[in-house]
Amino acid sequence: METTSNRIREIMKEQHISQKRLAVNLQVSNSSLNNYLSGRRWMSLNLIREVCRYLNISSDYLLGLSPQKHPSVLPDDEQELLEIYRTLPSHARRCATNQMKQLAQLCRLWERQQ
Repeated sequence: METTSNRIREIMKEQHISQKRLAVNLQVSNSSLNNYLSGRRWMSLNLIREVCRYLNISSDYLLGLSPQKHPSVLPDDEQELLEIYRTLPSHARRCATNQMKQLAQLCRLWERQQ
């Protein structure tokens, strides 16, 4: 929780957003926001989502799971591959990774021949 509140304050400072302005935009009272930022209260998932939207930061960053502040946007085909990959068991992930490496090698060889 400390990481989350510290990161919110950090982004607020970077973006020159006051606590009052953030509270208004999140539709929470200033005292409630103060409780969240001081670690006296936990934020709901909905509030975390709204904070991320408003500050344009990734939830992984906000929760301390990633050093990347901004969400990455992948093209639809890459997102589809990632979603499929994430559904695979670990042994199938290893197999898929090896297959992709082999495909990349074949493509490089083919390009050299052209």
